[in-house]
Amino acid sequence: MRILTGSLCFFFISFLFNSTNGLPTLGTPTAYAFPFFNYSCLNLSSVAEARAPKTARALNLSHNAIEKITKRDLEGFDALQVLDLSYNQIKDIEPGAFESLLSLVSVNLSFNHENLLVSGLPPHLELLPSSKASGSLQLSKYFDKSSEAAASSEELPHWGGPLALQDVRPRLRRSTEGLLREGEKNGTPSPTATVRPDLCGVPINGILNLSHSKLSEEELMLKLDSDLCQAQLEGILELDISHSDLEMDLLSLFVLFLPMKNMRSVDASHNKLTINVLDVGSICNFPFSQLLFVNISHNPINSLDTLCLPSTIKVIDLSFTNISRLPRIFATRLPHVEQVYVQGNHFIYTAHQGGNNSLQNCPLGVVCISSISFVRNDAGTPIERLPSTVKQLKMSNCSIVELPEWFANTMNQLLVLDLSSNQISLLPDLPPSLQHLDISNSDIEIIPPRFKSVSSLTVFNIQNNKVTDMHPEYFPLNLTKCDISKNKLKLLSLTDTLENLEYLNVSGNLITRLEPASHLSALTNLDSSHNLVSELPDHFGKSLPMLKYFNLSGNKISFLQRGSLPASLVELDISDNAITTIVEDTFGQLTSLSVLTVQGKHFFCNCDLYWFVNVYIHKPQLWINGKENLRCSFPPQRRGSLVARSNLTLLHCSLGIQMAITACVATLVVLVLTGLCWRFDGLWYVRMGWYWCMAKRKQYEKRPENKLFDAFISYSEHDANWTKENLLEKLERDGFKICYHERDFKPGHPILGNIFYCIENSHKVLFVLSPSFVNSCWCQYELYFAEHRVLNENQDSLIMIVLEDLPPHSVPQKFSKLRKLLKRKTYLKWSPEEHKQKMFWRQLAAVLKTTNEPLLRAEDGAAQEAYEME
Repeated sequence: MRILTGSLCFFFISFLFNSTNGLPTLGTPTAYAFPFFNYSCLNLSSVAEARAPKTARALNLSHNAIEKITKRDLEGFDALQVLDLSYNQIKDIEPGAFESLLSLVSVNLSFNHENLLVSGLPPHLELLPSSKASGSLQLSKYFDKSSEAAASSEELPHWGGPLALQDVRPRLRRSTEGLLREGEKNGTPSPTATVRPDLCGVPINGILNLSHSKLSEEELMLKLDSDLCQAQLEGILELDISHSDLEMDLLSLFVLFLPMKNMRSVDASHNKLTINVLDVGSICNFPFSQLLFVNISHNPINSLDTLCLPSTIKVIDLSFTNISRLPRIFATRLPHVEQVYVQGNHFIYTAHQGGNNSLQNCPLGVVCISSISFVRNDAGTPIERLPSTVKQLKMSNCSIVELPEWFANTMNQLLVLDLSSNQISLLPDLPPSLQHLDISNSDIEIIPPRFKSVSSLTVFNIQNNKVTDMHPEYFPLNLTKCDISKNKLKLLSLTDTLENLEYLNVSGNLITRLEPASHLSALTNLDSSHNLVSELPDHFGKSLPMLKYFNLSGNKISFLQRGSLPASLVELDISDNAITTIVEDTFGQLTSLSVLTVQGKHFFCNCDLYWFVNVYIHKPQLWINGKENLRCSFPPQRRGSLVARSNLTLLHCSLGIQMAITACVATLVVLVLTGLCWRFDGLWYVRMGWYWCMAKRKQYEKRPENKLFDAFISYSEHDANWTKENLLEKLERDGFKICYHERDFKPGHPILGNIFYCIENSHKVLFVLSPSFVNSCWCQYELYFAEHRVLNENQDSLIMIVLEDLPPHSVPQKFSKLRKLLKRKTYLKWSPEEHKQKMFWRQLAAVLKTTNEPLLRAEDGAAQEAYEME
């Protein structure tokens, strides 16, 4: 057992000294600026079997099965300075085997065969005593004959007790300096032979930035040399060596940080760092007291089983490494860690079946399984243990399907948990202290009632899952931000249980209606884009009085009515809808609106658009996105055309202006018509027509076949004496039956009705014309009705008797018909001369005895044959 522990100690010290990527490996060793090659633990039977390069300066062939050393094995290694052949089975060394190794300064032959005898060594070479029973391992020293310090070997403390890493560093430095001095003697330049203080890494404001510099391990050691750069190292607060393709062991890297007593942050991401496969827990005791942040993400770290880091770390980033689980040692080695980032790893156990040659021995046609991966075994999930001090844990994209059973009760200080992009199908039990939960991009279908027990939760992201129902009563009361977008919600009901909710994202669902069930005074941001909403409720604006940011794009809304939008809106997105109608006052009440997005092809191009474009676009405080490329979808004749070219005018779209113009035009028309009527007695004609129609409709719908009177006399009261004493008496003496209104009008009947009745029942109508006739109202009625009768029956039944001369301009314009009749029709004129009176009576009697001739004859030629009886 003592031999085994001594062997492990030697490998660890050799590993520190030579900066290898791990101790015994099955792969080909990697050479650095100092050519060291490790062939230990490869079960080699000879030195030649290793096929080491001849340029090697150090060879580790320990822990093999070599039995003999020959001259041929060591030929050509002219630069070899260190040779480790311990822990083999060497019995015989051919004489002169080491004579060709002129640069060799140290060889270790301990723990070989007890009968081994060594002779013929070069005079400059010192051999460590062979031992196999000592409790401590004797390290090979690099001897310098000119130095007294190279006269004796140095013995490490007993391996059984804890060895601090700070005790290893001085030994490593002294041994390295001895080797470099020997290299200088033999003319071989060493990495530190030209080291100058100005090559040290110099921090700027406490930050040493060595990122993107393609560092090798030796170059990094030179920049962080503890002897030459001590002053610079003490001033480093933050170290950045990311993106440098650095290849070395993580423990070796942190040994270089030992002189940096004030360092607080290390960023070693995007390199090629690995972790040694041997557990060095007995010496994992870093003196760091200030280091808080370590970023080793994007490195090929396969396992954390042998992790050795300072225990003072509070933030560690292990994202995108190759770790597959968090072992129990992770919690014990980092007891103070508060933030853990392990995104991009796959927490999967892999069980290998058979050996490496299992596939080769698989029979033809038989399927052989070499390994099985699973996310849970008998011990539980790959998350075996976490420090209870963790406050922020990010495990996105880690192939997790569930959390361990101890998680909710143990992580009682956890505040932020990121489980996004995993394969979780059931919402896990969570610690009550949790404030931020991201479980997006998973397979969750149901939010259980126990979710309400996470009473401190304020931010909840369950985006891109399969949730079909949102039950607000299951949500924590303190929730202020919720993202449930890209799920399968069909109904959104907002109740008083979400009274503290400030941000809500329900975009990308199947919601057909937004229905706030109560007054949510805290909600300021609502994203309901890309759903199936066709309209907003009337009370929507009143239910969300503090809403400032509202995304309504990608829905099926065609109508925005008054009161549907909250007056507190600052930003509104109505892109990609089918809006055809917006009530004018809908946007008029949005006094705080500053950003409006209307991008998309579907928009209205009617008069509502005019108010939108020409009123709200020109508001100086309003910014409208997408107005340049906006195209019409309604009405059909404007589909596809640019909204800016719709050519809508204020006259076309303003109802008030239209009504004002209509009223002005109507007033003007009325005034013109009034003037014309006044000028041409239009009102009189209208009134006469109205009276005639009413009288004809009400009392005399049928025309009489047998007329009762030979003539009806129309005269003015001024001519009543002449009409009664001369005309009436003469005609009645001659046997004519005359209708005389004072005698034949029916009592109790309307005057107009009597006039109409008498005219309709008389063969002829006698008009006693005089200047007083045209001024008589009733005579006007009688003349008008008689004219209508002539037009209605198409028979000339009018007889004109001119009692007094009528000057050409004495007949008013409204008697245009009378004026025409006097010009073209035969009329009788009364004369005071007796002989003319006899002719007058004969002609009048003759006319009364004639039948009524068609009016067309008179129009064709009677006017030209008219004569005046004298």
